[in-house]
Amino acid sequence: MSARTPLTRREFLETSGAASAGLLIGFHLPSGSRFRTAAAAPLAPNAWLRIGADESVLVIVDRSEMGQGVTTALPMLLAEELDADWSKIKIEFAPADKAYANPLLFGMQATGGSRSVRAAYTPLRKAGAAAREMLVAAAAETWGVDKSACHADKGAVIHAPSKRVLTYGKLVAKAATVPLPHDVPLKDPKEWKILGTRVRRLDTPPKVDGSAQFGIDVKVPGMLVAVIARSPVFGGKVKSFDATKAKAVPGVRQVVQISSGVAVVADG
Repeated sequence: MSARTPLTRREFLETSGAASAGLLIGFHLPSGSRFRTAAAAPLAPNAWLRIGADESVLVIVDRSEMGQGVTTALPMLLAEELDADWSKIKIEFAPADKAYANPLLFGMQATGGSRSVRAAYTPLRKAGAAAREMLVAAAAETWGVDKSACHADKGAVIHAPSKRVLTYGKLVAKAATVPLPHDVPLKDPKEWKILGTRVRRLDTPPKVDGSAQFGIDVKVPGMLVAVIARSPVFGGKVKSFDATKAKAVPGVRQVVQISSGVAVVADG
């Protein structure tokens, strides 16, 4: 029983999922759009939102998910003002960019202090509201009607007098030509349909089926991994070390002293 099987976490989940389909059946979260070629350019009115011609609504999450639920809470803020169809919401983590700086954390792109929702509460709602107005304007222009006679609901724009409907996916090309509106009024909390309701977490399905990507999953050609041995005493410094035995371990490439201790660099 001492033999080891080179089975990865993802392969294990795939195997166990096949053996217990009753547990995993019905869970699905499409992969990030960053790695797909879209048939048509999505509507991207701001840093957090991408609406596709396939009716998908991609929300870029610019905070780290550490179990606190930001991958669901932040999309809810934007989706509410967008009047999106919640079942169409997809999520993708933000790249490093100044657009995602946290104003409550000294302007850094960082997560901490229970500030994610507080910092995003107004910006994400404004982002959703502005996009909604662009889509409504695009529909009104398409129909040749007054914009005031149109309203958005669950991922579509409706012309009340004629009962005509155009989904967001059909409007993205037209909406992309509409000027970005400013200072769009936000909804009264009494009008909320998504915020304040119980929804399923968006990050749970990929964690269950093994498709979620974590830092430990990152692999690049020639990548090495370093582990640091630090002083057991606060402020302690390296006096000396003998790397002979460490270097004898298969896969170890180098052992070097650094400011915080000794780093062992290896294949994995």
